[in-house]
Amino acid sequence: MFVGSINQDLRALLSETTRGWESEHVYIGCSGNFTIERILRDRNFELHGNDVSMYTCNIGKHLAGESLDIGIKDENLNWLEPYMEDGLPKLATILLCTTMLDGYYREEPFFVRKREAYKAQWERLHQETMEKVAKGINGLQLNEFWAGDVVDWAVNSPTDQAFISFPPTYTGGYERLYKAFEDAFDWEEPPYELFDTERLGVMVDAVKEKKEWMMARDEPIDGLEGYEVGKVQTSLRSKPVIVYASKSPKRITMPHQKTELVKIPRANEETEFTEDSKITLVKITQGQMNTLRSLYLNPGIAPASAAMNLAVLVDGKLIGAMGLARSQFSNMDSYLMSDFVIRPVKYKRLSKLILACVLSKEVKFLFEQSINGRIHTVSTTAFTEKPVSMKYRGMFELHSRKEDPPRLNYTGQAGKWTLQEGLKWWMSKHSKSIQ
Repeated sequence: MFVGSINQDLRALLSETTRGWESEHVYIGCSGNFTIERILRDRNFELHGNDVSMYTCNIGKHLAGESLDIGIKDENLNWLEPYMEDGLPKLATILLCTTMLDGYYREEPFFVRKREAYKAQWERLHQETMEKVAKGINGLQLNEFWAGDVVDWAVNSPTDQAFISFPPTYTGGYERLYKAFEDAFDWEEPPYELFDTERLGVMVDAVKEKKEWMMARDEPIDGLEGYEVGKVQTSLRSKPVIVYASKSPKRITMPHQKTELVKIPRANEETEFTEDSKITLVKITQGQMNTLRSLYLNPGIAPASAAMNLAVLVDGKLIGAMGLARSQFSNMDSYLMSDFVIRPVKYKRLSKLILACVLSKEVKFLFEQSINGRIHTVSTTAFTEKPVSMKYRGMFELHSRKEDPPRLNYTGQAGKWTLQEGLKWWMSKHSKSIQ
């Protein structure tokens, strides 16, 4: 329900670390969504929160028995006025706006429909959100909430008490996240300095003076060497979070993949395709896809979950697989996350056949069915320093080149042909390519 949650493993480490603390008061820097406060609410701590965003300050002031004066700046949002009453109504309104205001000034059809849908259903959404907020903050009270710079908060909080903060990693992160709020609402924004390496150093020196303390960040913190008590990584694609504390049992959590048995006979070096061969698709689970990826894909490629995973079969035998997701940049585009062939097989360029299947009408239909929407193109990325990718050349069009890391972005026409037409094309071009 709240924005920006701390993952489960980090919550468990936070809970364990603070169980032995003797401080009466805990000062939290960058309260965010109040996950830290909610974990500690049943302990005998007096809690003191802090942040600078309007979203968090609104909740924090309420939990401290105060209210935050917020006015509507954008006249197009004046219809929200009846829902800005202090307490749960205002909390629910601001919380709903974290999603409603995403892309608020964009005029693409998707965002226009999104705004219209929120307004049309607002009464119901607002009531449901108030009920969820009431449940989420039940039993949670703050001794105080201070809207201001987290570094000043760390410097000025008592040295004989405890301090916890998971500060922002990226300079200007708050500003990018909450820009739409600043355009939509009027409030007395607290002064603060951009959080950079120099400011972090000042904060670290102050935090180390506290009786008990805990910090975490997804990159090493200079000055806290030797205080590492844990490392948390939830997936192979996520950055590990390094946890520091004045005292704590040492813990490490690492990602693991769920795998499942794939009960499909596989092609081999003896398998040959003929003009009468039939090509088919079978939906497979993410666990089955993970198994195939582990066997046949470069282990240096970090896995990720796809919206739809398909196995490709010729004459009932597995030759490869693909994973597709919705594009982050266009609602009319799908993204090819992975495609690979099994080994060993007789044919060298079997990967071209998998790509022919990716562009088929059948894959287009299945993916549209899974997302309940239309797609026109398939995009993908080749991480290479070469000018072109031989794998995608001729099947996909080069859309753009990017650096750091070097990569080529490709797009192709979804629904270009049927599976059988794709197989026929591949047979005419590549079936004589033998290993």
